[in-house]
Amino acid sequence: MLLALAWNSGLSASDGTVFDLSRDFSIASNPNGVWSYGWKSTLDGLFSLLDSSTMSTSDNDVPVEVWQLAPGQIPGFMYNATTNTALANAGQSIMPPGSLLFGPGFDGWPQNFGVARFTVPPKGNGLYLLKSRVRPFLDGDRSGDTDFHITLNGTEVFGRFLGPTEGTGYTNTLALRDGDSLDFMVGRGADGRAYGSGLIIEAELRAPLTCTPHKARATAQVVNGFVVGATIIDTGCGYTNTPIVLIQGGGGTGAVAQAVVSDGRVTAIQITDAGCCYTNAPRIVISSPPMVPSVEIKVSKIKVVQNVVLGWKYVLESSNNNADWTETGPSFTAETDPIETEFPVEGVGRFFRLKVVP
Repeated sequence: MLLALAWNSGLSASDGTVFDLSRDFSIASNPNGVWSYGWKSTLDGLFSLLDSSTMSTSDNDVPVEVWQLAPGQIPGFMYNATTNTALANAGQSIMPPGSLLFGPGFDGWPQNFGVARFTVPPKGNGLYLLKSRVRPFLDGDRSGDTDFHITLNGTEVFGRFLGPTEGTGYTNTLALRDGDSLDFMVGRGADGRAYGSGLIIEAELRAPLTCTPHKARATAQVVNGFVVGATIIDTGCGYTNTPIVLIQGGGGTGAVAQAVVSDGRVTAIQITDAGCCYTNAPRIVISSPPMVPSVEIKVSKIKVVQNVVLGWKYVLESSNNNADWTETGPSFTAETDPIETEFPVEGVGRFFRLKVVP
């Protein structure tokens, strides 16, 4: 209980307008201001609203607010607006005050994803700080696998398949324009089963952000081998003139683009020559704004030295929290002593241990 309460303690915001998915939840209307509650069949598919709202009660008689596809049908959202913790599923579902749960539709139905949508309000152009995180709504043997995605206008910016006990999060700055749609999506997981696949979600967007000079980022759009457009991922900040834009890789040549700058930010990338023969999306590289020169040191790999006994069989495990362990590869029989293995920093946890196996 204490862990659940601490996990759901809220996400901080100190400046600008804050749009909070949990705090703003309401069953009075759908859409509800900038938020909408619905479903999609695919990540880039049509968004449909949920039609039915109601009040329900948990196993310990705590009232919860519900949006659902139809009475008794999922996908759905469940919100605990009280000051009491709601319990369900024989105590394996714990919803502290302020918790928002959402899940996908029934197996075989087209509602493959439950979706919470944020729509940028009028005159809402700008750079937003997104903070989000999810965890399984069940804590026990009833928990199933699931998947969590965030899409911007149908294009995935984050996605992760999660095991029964796994959570995840995504934080980034996003350049958003009036009417843009940011979807938070939950699916049935790798096994395709809705059983036990719900998530408790925290998500907020904060705008406007103060300007810290940094380079803009964008991705290319390719159709039939031609670069036909670009999507701004980060407007950057601090530009005093038009930055250089380079289009690199992708298997083709000749594409040319130029940036459009407004109020020190890159607001658009105009393709002036579509080039030819691109087999995949090339990289768009935008030069940095004027800033004080600095040095940043990053470690890309970590070396793990394993002191072993020759002939014994082991498996190496890693963890991010020193509690939940994952195998880094198949078991092996020690043929040298010691064994040194390198891993990419982003691909493994902070902690390692050797486990003797039969």
